[in-house]
This record gives sequence, C-alpha cells and structure tokens, in this order.
Amino acid sequence: MPEDNTSGGGSLPVPVEIDISIEAGGWPDEASLTRLVDRAVDAAFAETGVTGHSELSIVFSDDAHIRTLNADWRGKDKPTNVLSFPAFPFPKGGKLPPMLGDIVLASETVASEA
Repeated sequence: MPEDNTSGGGSLPVPVEIDISIEAGGWPDEASLTRLVDRAVDAAFAETGVTGHSELSIVFSDDAHIRTLNADWRGKDKPTNVLSFPAFPFPKGGKLPPMLGDIVLASETVASEA
C-alpha cells in the first residue's frame, strides 16, 4: 500500500512515499505497522537532515523468504532479521534520491531478537 508520508506523524514533514507490503509471517495488522514505520522514518529523516522527495519500500516477510534473499544476495544460506537494498547513495544533509530502496524484515528472527 503506497502511503504519502509527507505529513508524517512527528513534528517535521517527511518527504517520502512509503510502500508497505505484508507478504508472510505473524506481523501485526497493516495499520499498526504503518504507525511503526512512520515513527521510524520520522526519526531517521530528523537525524539525516536530507531534503527532497523519495520513495521507500518495506516488506514484512518471514524467515523462509529472507533466507532465500540472503543466500541470493549475500551468499549466506540462513535467515537474518533485516536486509536492505539501497537504490542510490544516501548523502547526509543532501538531496534525497528518487528511490531510497527496499527493506525486508523477517518476522521469526525479529521476534526472537526482541
């Protein structure tokens, strides 16, 4: 579900459109995940000081899916908590690239590390 987060949940507008996808795993409902992602994105943008508009994709998945991605992209045949696939460099204090990239999270590993 693409979400225009330009109003953000925090004090500063966050110029990023967020696409949240729940593919597998025992994740909370989409509304709860959206609130969590909004808070995380607000905090990250407040810290970096970047400007402009961009897009970000976040995939909530499970250990089986992330294990395949981890093996394909990193040569590690095991699950991990999160994988990130940046689309462009992210300069601190600079202009945002048009697409930030993809973040994939695995429910079982995230839960076991919480």
